[in-house]
Amino acid sequence: MKKSLSMFTVSALLLTSLVGCAGGNEPQTTDANKSTSGNTNSTTKDKEKVKLSLIQFKVEITDKVKAMAADYMAQNPNVVIEAEVSKESATLLKTRFASGEEPDVFMVKAFTDIEDWSDRLADLSNEPWMSKVSPSAIEGMTVKGKKLGFPVAIEGYGFIYNKDLFAKAGIDKVPTTLTELKQVNEKLKAANISSYSEAYKEWWTLGQHLFNLPFAYEKAPVATIGKINKGEAKVNDIVNMNGFFDVLDMTVKYGKGEQSVGVSYDNQVADFSSGKTAMMQQGVWVIDSIIKINPNIKIGMFSIPLNDNASDTKMPVGVPGYYVVNKNSKNVEESKKFLNWLHQNGQKYLVDSFKLIPAFTDLKTTPDLGPLAADLTAYVEKNQTIPWAHTLWPSGSNQEFAKPLQAYVGGQMNKEAALAEVQNIWNARVKK
Repeated sequence: MKKSLSMFTVSALLLTSLVGCAGGNEPQTTDANKSTSGNTNSTTKDKEKVKLSLIQFKVEITDKVKAMAADYMAQNPNVVIEAEVSKESATLLKTRFASGEEPDVFMVKAFTDIEDWSDRLADLSNEPWMSKVSPSAIEGMTVKGKKLGFPVAIEGYGFIYNKDLFAKAGIDKVPTTLTELKQVNEKLKAANISSYSEAYKEWWTLGQHLFNLPFAYEKAPVATIGKINKGEAKVNDIVNMNGFFDVLDMTVKYGKGEQSVGVSYDNQVADFSSGKTAMMQQGVWVIDSIIKINPNIKIGMFSIPLNDNASDTKMPVGVPGYYVVNKNSKNVEESKKFLNWLHQNGQKYLVDSFKLIPAFTDLKTTPDLGPLAADLTAYVEKNQTIPWAHTLWPSGSNQEFAKPLQAYVGGQMNKEAALAEVQNIWNARVKK
């Protein structure tokens, strides 16, 4: 993939999604009231160090973020970065702010999340790297004219597939309609190949990414979601909601059945990477995890159809998250310095190490980003993209939506009951 995404201008809705990233060791300090060697210089030096607390949610690059933080500390010996990772980063952030242990730098999603946190965020509009941010990443982090975020990447997701298993089943093209997807599953079944092992234990796989699709496929997602917020429309009015349940049913029927609610992200990736399944719903962020398990696997990614109109079938593309700076931190300037360094070294870390598609016009994609990034780029170049509409949902609702959908997968709820519960959650969240 030799082309740069510097002119990457998808919809203004290019938004955020899934999954998070790092862990660090507590720095060793010396009690100023004690002296074990009579030398107090080390104590003084430790006290002079700036401690930056960093929280983010991209767990798949945890080790690489640790390595990046170590490099920064080596170049800036006066700084200690305490990095923390959590799939439940939204909950962790609320806990940390409530306890007074506020992080200096943390990661949030676009639109709703950025707006929710905006009163606590430093304005980054005049930072030197801001002029290099891809146009598609601007709107999702702008509140009242202030640009509040550092976009980590541009990402997309769909069904990742094993090309060898598709060939073994006699499948010579990826499906572009719901009917074709059903045919693909039947061909795989006939070849004794399991189609899926979906990670429905994870709220974000089901309640965020997959459930995003019918909303994103709306002709006017912002307007539609606005109507639901005002009570002028309901969730089950979404045009492609039946198609969503058709796809969900297929992943269960041709996968692990009701046991899908117990499949974790790690299980899902391991099953796919080892050739036990032919497809999985994930995105470009998973490439490194796959290659670690099976470096010789031949894979691709296609968008998930929800109806039989092939021209409607597009790939969800957006910014997964933004680094933001706590404006009440004692280390605002040091935090800004860190982000500036990360941009200056973005080719090394964001692209070459993290394997992310850059959201900056001066950073370039490379063939090393792999086939998933190449397939994503093809959809972008053909303007076959839809937004990450879940970032427009009421704050915190994505985690709650997963519960009735998991109950549906597990056979405890029918479709009508699941959608009714989703609507109840939506109404309650809008009122908060």
